[in-house]
Amino acid sequence: MLSINSTQSLHSKFKIIKKCTTILLSILLVNTSFAATPHIDFVENKLNQFAPLANGSVWQRTSGNKIAGYGQQEDAWLLQTPNCWGDASCSNTGALEHLANTIEQDIAAAKYWVDITTLVTYPDGIFQRAIVAGIKSAFEQSPNVQIRILGGTPPAMGNFNTAYSETAKHYLTRLKADLGEHADSIKISVAGVETSWLYSWNHSKIVAVDGKTSIVGGHNMWEAAYGQVANPVSDLTMRLEGPASRASQDFADLLWQFACQWESGVINTTFYVDRFSTSAVDACPSEYQVPNFVSSGTVEVLALGGLGFGMDTPDVNSSSIENANDKEADCSFFFTDYINQNKDYSNANPEEEGLRAFIESAKSSVFISQQDLIAACVPPFANSYYDARLFDVLAKQLKNEVKVQIVVSTPGAGQGIVAPYSNMKKMSEISDVLVRKLIDNEGYSSTNAKQVVCQNLQLAPINIAPGITAWENGNTIANHSKTVAVDGEAFYIGSKNLYPASLQDFGFIVEDAKAANQYYEYYQAPMWNNSAGSAVIDFERGICNL
Repeated sequence: MLSINSTQSLHSKFKIIKKCTTILLSILLVNTSFAATPHIDFVENKLNQFAPLANGSVWQRTSGNKIAGYGQQEDAWLLQTPNCWGDASCSNTGALEHLANTIEQDIAAAKYWVDITTLVTYPDGIFQRAIVAGIKSAFEQSPNVQIRILGGTPPAMGNFNTAYSETAKHYLTRLKADLGEHADSIKISVAGVETSWLYSWNHSKIVAVDGKTSIVGGHNMWEAAYGQVANPVSDLTMRLEGPASRASQDFADLLWQFACQWESGVINTTFYVDRFSTSAVDACPSEYQVPNFVSSGTVEVLALGGLGFGMDTPDVNSSSIENANDKEADCSFFFTDYINQNKDYSNANPEEEGLRAFIESAKSSVFISQQDLIAACVPPFANSYYDARLFDVLAKQLKNEVKVQIVVSTPGAGQGIVAPYSNMKKMSEISDVLVRKLIDNEGYSSTNAKQVVCQNLQLAPINIAPGITAWENGNTIANHSKTVAVDGEAFYIGSKNLYPASLQDFGFIVEDAKAANQYYEYYQAPMWNNSAGSAVIDFERGICNL
């Protein structure tokens, strides 16, 4: 029999054990909560180090999002076109119609505010019809709804009306004609914006409604690129519901604040901002106004944007990431390589460091689907061949035996002289940089560097079907997607090219097991399985053309 003292001692020990167990469980639970989003955590930590003041506008993390689309298909949120994997004829899959219907339904549900950002030319064809139908429905139910449409205007693209360019005034006139007799009663503002002449303009592609829903990705609103044409472009966009939609409209506010600030004066209206509104608009709409909504989702999303050149930078006085110091990346002796060697540019564009950090967070695999990783050299406006710090990260991941899979446009791909979708002349331009980085950064011999690349890299031009390297009209196949996935756990979809491009861009990093599985099943796997036959490097099949 235990004595009273022994019993009290036992109780004391039990309390101590219970307390220790509680503490241990709480630690485990905290660690588990952090482990649920290790990739977003890693990116957020990096961004907080050098762009803390941009948090909440240029980039921000949100909880409670829902990855959702319209219809019964589980991948309805994953808006890819032409989505004809394995079909050499690329017969109509309904993918473009689904994208357009998604745009229409989201706009039609608007009660307060609709934001559309795009690259000029302004929406046409099926995209324009979707926007018009959506605005009509929204206005019928909510006459005070505000519509903002902002187009990025490369040099001269927003100053003249041609088959390849259009002014904001002309687009608003066209939009009003499509909307009909009540058009002037709808609050619509249209702006064409170039933030730094010859250097920077909007490139983001956003359709955001009421801080509730957002469609974000790579699609320009051009039917000629994505419709039932002889050589449709492959592209990717996504839809979500929840607070991340507010993040996309916060980013749109930054663009509109620039537009409203620089819309007056002959010089400004000639080179920077071209804005027109219906008579229902009283003033330049620089800040969206919507009530807060309660979200029912559970998904963590990190919204990631960049300001290019010319816009106010929240972190202008913050410490910056180190310059890349890679002379091979600088394609001009006379002009500055802003992408790799300029503090102000780096601080204005946290998305670039964010995407590099995202790739760096991978422990087992990286998937990249892009138009290119190499840029065209057009000094003084484009002075970088590649993002040197991105290749530093990729080389280190290859060294660490992280498997890297890359699919890009077939060299030479395009839809004519005015619509190129490839910068490279040959696929080896990517692998050549990776080999050199392993030699310069990691101390490998040329032989060992090539061996590391051959053992860990898969690199291919996009094929819609196995062995189909070009369309029937002879045009090689174009990839316009801007997406990255890591470890089969998280992915980025947006408008940001991984080759140097000093534009305003925006996208989402999503870390969610269910959505990541669908991304892999419906996009990554079909893309690679159909393109693998043209791979120039593939560790799985022992192919390594260096």
